[in-house]
Amino acid sequence: MTHRSSDDEVSADATRIDGAPEIVIELEGVDKFFGDVQVLKNVDLEVRRQEVVVVIGPSGSGKSTMLRCINRLERHDAGRITVFGNELSDELDNIQEIQRDTGMVFQQFNLFPHLSVLDNVTLAPQLVRKIDKSAAEAQAMELLERVKIAELADKLPGQLSGGQQQRVAIARSLAMQPKVMLFDEPTSALDPELIGEVLEVIADLARGGMTMIVVTHEMGFARSVADRVVFMADGEIVEVGEPEHFFTSPIDPRTKAFVSQIL
Repeated sequence: MTHRSSDDEVSADATRIDGAPEIVIELEGVDKFFGDVQVLKNVDLEVRRQEVVVVIGPSGSGKSTMLRCINRLERHDAGRITVFGNELSDELDNIQEIQRDTGMVFQQFNLFPHLSVLDNVTLAPQLVRKIDKSAAEAQAMELLERVKIAELADKLPGQLSGGQQQRVAIARSLAMQPKVMLFDEPTSALDPELIGEVLEVIADLARGGMTMIVVTHEMGFARSVADRVVFMADGEIVEVGEPEHFFTSPIDPRTKAFVSQIL
């Protein structure tokens, strides 16, 4: 379970009358097809404000596709997806509003190789959020400090390690001031010795109260940082539970088999 300081507790205006943090992402009966292949099958999921949900499962289980549907990089074929009260539709304004609120970090870093670290982080805020250059640079330096690479602001991506590039990608996403962060296997392209530095940045975001969905194969991270763990297989959500329950006493046979293989 994630431990957050009292300063990071859910504020009164983010809490429902019954005392539970509000639901900020909701999937109801979501289906997704690629041709004749159904990759998401009647997926239901709720994510509450400041919650860290870690999604695990075998390759091809639909984890990444679910993330991509949440911020409309993929169009779902059936069901409803609601993000901060806005139901995802085909309306361009609706899609843009949801994407502004939803930051995403991918397996690959997707940095502009010809731009410095600083320019990579400041570009989108200036173009999309219309932040002036000086304010964007000040914000970028704060974020680079937060991900512990401020001294690399003038470097090009090709001069950085994979872990450093992924931390730039995280800072770039945070520069858009998202309300929720989606991480799609953010360490899978990294050498083993670089994984920890990226996971620590994500854990720090969790401690700061960022709402997050993290797709990962890093079980130690899931056990120590997640509020809930979601296990997916064959396009379905098979089991959901708190980390200790999930890793010590899973219920579904598919979950048991997966956990036994990875632990």
